This record gives sequence, structure tokens and C-alpha cells, in this order.
Amino acid sequence: MFGGFITFMQKGGWDMWLLLLISIVGLAIVIERLWFFAQQHGDTKGLLRAIGQKISQDDIDGAIKVCRSQRGMLPKILEFGLLRGEKNRADITDALSIALMEHLNSLERNLAIIGTIAVISPFVGLFGTVLGIIRAFDDIALKGNSTPSVVAAGVSEALITTASGLIIAVIAVVFFNYFKSRIKTYNQEMIVAANQMAEMLHFHNTGAPIPTDLYQPSGAATK
Repeated sequence: MFGGFITFMQKGGWDMWLLLLISIVGLAIVIERLWFFAQQHGDTKGLLRAIGQKISQDDIDGAIKVCRSQRGMLPKILEFGLLRGEKNRADITDALSIALMEHLNSLERNLAIIGTIAVISPFVGLFGTVLGIIRAFDDIALKGNSTPSVVAAGVSEALITTASGLIIAVIAVVFFNYFKSRIKTYNQEMIVAANQMAEMLHFHNTGAPIPTDLYQPSGAATK
């Protein structure tokens, strides 16, 4: 099997090794991004309920401990706001906005590389094909044999790089769009969660009761 892979790579020429390197880089980034998103907090509403319960009990330190016991970026962002919980709502919202912007870079880390791979892979493959066709016609000129079988064999080998480049590009585009969608969804969730917590802190600081649907478990508010 390994020998067949080496033979396949040799048919495409040195350009295939460049495509292999590109695909390895892309695969490494995809795995890292999948692991990153798997580590993010999944129950945003549950986290807000737990924080809201602590705030309603005037236990800001307890709310901070709730955040520190959870994984992912969202708890860290909410903790950033809780540490400034005594300020007015505008200041809390500004602090949360700063935290969101700082963590946005983490969401988009290395995504540009996947996008670049999606764009350049077909061109790298096409470049290999052009070189392969040039070699094929050079061989034909040296051998003086231009029968269809000889031409077809040379062109077939040359097109290996184009096919490989297109495959890599398609896979890269799929993951690029998938991660962009995940980033958009998660970013919106974090913005909503940050605004809800700012509202909870505002109610707490003004002495008003926190709306039960912000922190009570499902159905508790109707009991």
C-alpha cells in the first residue's frame, strides 16, 4: 500500500509533494479547530441560570466560581464582566464587549490558512499539470513518437496534480465554511449571553428583582 502511494506521488512529480505538504498543514489546522470548538461550553442557558442564581443571592463571588469551574471562552468572558459587577450597566457592557473582541481572534485563529489552501491548491495542481505536459511533449520530441497512446499516457500522469489539487481545495472549502458558520453561531451566543448577564448585574445593582426566566430552571418560573 505504501509502495503504491509512493508510485502515485512520483507520477505527479515534485508538485505532488508540495500538495501533500499543503494537505498535511490543512489537516492539522482542521483537527486543531475541531478540538478547539469541542472544548467550548455547550450549555449557555444552563451557565446563565447558574450565574443568575448566584447573583440573585447577592453572591458575586459564587458566580465567579461558577465561571471558573466551566471550560471554554464564554465563562471567561462572563467572569470578566462579573469582576466589574459593581459598575454601571454601560461600563459592564463595554467591558464585556472588549472581552468579546479579544476572544474573537481565538475563534478565527488559523482560519485564513484554510481559506488560502482552498484558493491556491487548484493553482498548485494546475502548475504541476503544465510542467507534466511540458515533460510529456519533450519526451515525445526526443523519442519521435507521437502516437495517441504515448500522448495520452503523458497527459494522464500530468493531470494527477490537477485532480489532487481540486480534491484538497474542495475539502478545504467545506471545512472553511463549516468553521465560519460555527464562529458566527458561537459569537452570536456569546453576545446574547454577555448582554443578558449585564442585564442581571444591572438589576442586582439597582435593587430590582432579576426576571426569573434569566436564572430559574425551565418551568420553575411558572410554579
